[in-house]
Amino acid sequence: MSESAVRQSAPPAWGKINPDCQSNFHRLEYHCADVAACFELLLEQPNIERRMAIAAGVSSLCSVTKSRLAVITFLHDLGKINTGFQFKVRKKSLSDSAPPKMGHIQESWLLCGREDFQAELGLEELVEWGEEELCELLCAAWSHHGRPFNPSQDVYRDPSIWKPFDGYQPLLAARSIGLCIRKWFPKAFESGPKLPAEPAFVHLFAGFVALVDQIGSATEFFPFQSKEQPDYIETARNNAKEALLKRKLLREDLRTDSSPGEFRDIFGYEQQRPIQSKVSEVSLNSRLLILESETGSGKTEAAIIRFVQLWKAGAVDGLYFALPTRAAARQIHERVRKALENVFPNGSDLDAVLAIPGYLRVGSEEKVGKRDERFEVRWEDDPDEDKRQARWAAESARHYLGACAAVGTIDQALLAALEVKWAHLRAASLSRSLLVVDEVHASDEYMNQLLCGLLRDHLHLGGHAMLMSATLGSHARQQLCNSEQVEDEVSIDAAVKVPYPSLTEVSEGKSHIHPVNESHDIENKIVTMRLESWMDDPLKVAEYAIKQALEGAVVLVIRNTVKSAQAVFENARELGRGKNLLLTAQGEETLHHSRFAVEDRALLDQAVENVMGKQGKSRTGAIVIGTQTLEQSLDIDADLLITDLCPVDVLLQRIGRLHRHHSINRPRAFCNARCILLTPADNLEDGLEGGLMKFGLGSKGSDDPGVYPNLLHADLTASLGREHRRWMIPRMNRLLVEKGTHPRSIEQRAYELGNKWQKHWQEQEGRMAAENIAAQMHKLDRRKLFTSKGFPKAEDRIRTRLGEDGPRIRLDTPIVGPFGLKVSTFNLPAYLFGSELPTKKEIECATAEQRDGYVALNVGGVKFKYDKIGLTKEG
Repeated sequence: MSESAVRQSAPPAWGKINPDCQSNFHRLEYHCADVAACFELLLEQPNIERRMAIAAGVSSLCSVTKSRLAVITFLHDLGKINTGFQFKVRKKSLSDSAPPKMGHIQESWLLCGREDFQAELGLEELVEWGEEELCELLCAAWSHHGRPFNPSQDVYRDPSIWKPFDGYQPLLAARSIGLCIRKWFPKAFESGPKLPAEPAFVHLFAGFVALVDQIGSATEFFPFQSKEQPDYIETARNNAKEALLKRKLLREDLRTDSSPGEFRDIFGYEQQRPIQSKVSEVSLNSRLLILESETGSGKTEAAIIRFVQLWKAGAVDGLYFALPTRAAARQIHERVRKALENVFPNGSDLDAVLAIPGYLRVGSEEKVGKRDERFEVRWEDDPDEDKRQARWAAESARHYLGACAAVGTIDQALLAALEVKWAHLRAASLSRSLLVVDEVHASDEYMNQLLCGLLRDHLHLGGHAMLMSATLGSHARQQLCNSEQVEDEVSIDAAVKVPYPSLTEVSEGKSHIHPVNESHDIENKIVTMRLESWMDDPLKVAEYAIKQALEGAVVLVIRNTVKSAQAVFENARELGRGKNLLLTAQGEETLHHSRFAVEDRALLDQAVENVMGKQGKSRTGAIVIGTQTLEQSLDIDADLLITDLCPVDVLLQRIGRLHRHHSINRPRAFCNARCILLTPADNLEDGLEGGLMKFGLGSKGSDDPGVYPNLLHADLTASLGREHRRWMIPRMNRLLVEKGTHPRSIEQRAYELGNKWQKHWQEQEGRMAAENIAAQMHKLDRRKLFTSKGFPKAEDRIRTRLGEDGPRIRLDTPIVGPFGLKVSTFNLPAYLFGSELPTKKEIECATAEQRDGYVALNVGGVKFKYDKIGLTKEG
């Protein structure tokens, strides 16, 4: 039968349809062509082709292989042929007689196992490309909904879904598909090598098919076509070119400034700092850099310099800048945005996405979006269609890593390394980009292992990464440099002698540490350390802070837990009535931590900057109280720091907010930097049984690990504070970090303190081993066959192990919060719900009610109070 006869003898299969108007549909073979055309064009991009070739273990992919991959991509929706799917959207007259409603993923596998359909599709020719390889790649293409399809699953389907119904004939639809792939992709059927078989290649292919399926499903680029159009593939290819151009996925559409990227042109400064010069000098062939330098030394600018160099050399097509917290991401986003506007002649060409779920922002503050009742995004600056399409990556968290430039939290990158939905899409998108991870340290074994896995996979594909830290220990550096193998441990004495600041260059599996010689005008900050046993006395802390503020100091108080920060705040508010010393937002006295509505967090960040920022409105006496949200990446400066005891690497991060800028005119009594380190009134040994959990120290077992579970870290920090009353920063950074975090230093201290501490050390070693095992269980191993197993069902539990908060609550109707703004989004810590997280339905049905002075929030029966001190659990 001729192709024309095939097409006219029965109703065509649909690939996309308007359920409200069933005559308005897009033919299945045309939708498949749309997606395949997007894949073809994406594979023409040099960096994507390079990543695919490296994954395949070849120098380049030949034209035959590329065409065959396009055919397999074309077959991603093959299962839609079944009548159960075709009549999924059905007329009322057919409701009782139609076959059972079906999907199309598992049905694709079942269809290929039927000899009648094999013949119509001409699968015997495709099998010649490599039977096992074809099977793996087809399963990867059929996984375009975000989770891998496993063909070993025992699936039964009603035989009626393969039979004709109401004039529709699935066999003829299959024949049409077979004719199309031979006519539209003739190169695939020429003589050529077998399909690539390496697991890493199949995993990467799965990610790119998921990406192009979502692009090829956009009706604004691929309008429905129900009438026969024999040359539709050309229409699909033209539409694909427009779609990828407007979504900034084609490098040819992005032009950097013709200048070579002079430092002053990008940042407005005349001269590079030493670490920035060192990064500029490193070979672009080195795909992993680890930059260790003091807080405020210009690491962010160094990372942008690296990105510009790699971009201009054609080595990367994008940038993902990963930060530990949302507050840090918002801060760095603004700095990255401004720099990139100077790199690209038309700044909107590379608007940096703020990759934080719920924010919907690209570029400047004016470019903010909101979702309407149909969950479509409406941008407040009312962009034209081209600009709106360029913002596609900001509209869905799964697409963040596909942006040309994005700044977000580390968890968004780590989701590419876990067995969770859309992991393959995320990893494929990220493969094009320079991955920058800021504030790296090793206090969380689970996160560290995931980062090692992410780096291993990213670098294995030829990707580029840059890690930055002010406080990275030798043990963590070794793990990150050698994720494939374990080297002999560096002794404490040798680790202390490693230069600081430094740049570690990793190339071809070998690492080399370059010292960075700071210029003579970079002075060490001398910090006087004073230990006070006020950790469990919030009144004493408040009294001292108020006294110092009344003398004109800007005082920063950082506590390990929200509850202890709130306790200091309540005391300070009572003692300081009428003195106007506390942080205020919209005229309301408040503090800074993670348990505020998303809409209020931006307000609080700005309030902190107004008091403590370099460009702050005043430097009069003030007190800012908060938690870890104040310790990283915020460009704030305190005259005096009061902080809870914590691991020394964390403490150094906090000290980075003390006397940060030399140019600030301080009160005479505070010209010298001072840090008040709060310790428990009793011996730290009381924490071995969980007695210090309320202050974030110690743990109550693996089910409740606490903020800083290893008390030996805290003990070593206190010992360093007593031994060295004056810390010279950054000269002493290496000494302090190694003495406080090196595995042998911890072990030695445990034996010095006696049996109870030895037991605690052994428990912590066991906890870390358990976290390592958990990370190995949850990591997506791209060295294994794609079809070896599916993803676990307990995906939410895997996600909550990340730094990302637990359930996200979005109210259908915004409610006025404590600062007068309308709020609707809350990120709730998982631990507030105990052992049982709320279900998806409970999250969707969360309610909020305005009360006298606060908002009452109810999530699945768990009640919360939201007021100007943040969210607290009731009862």
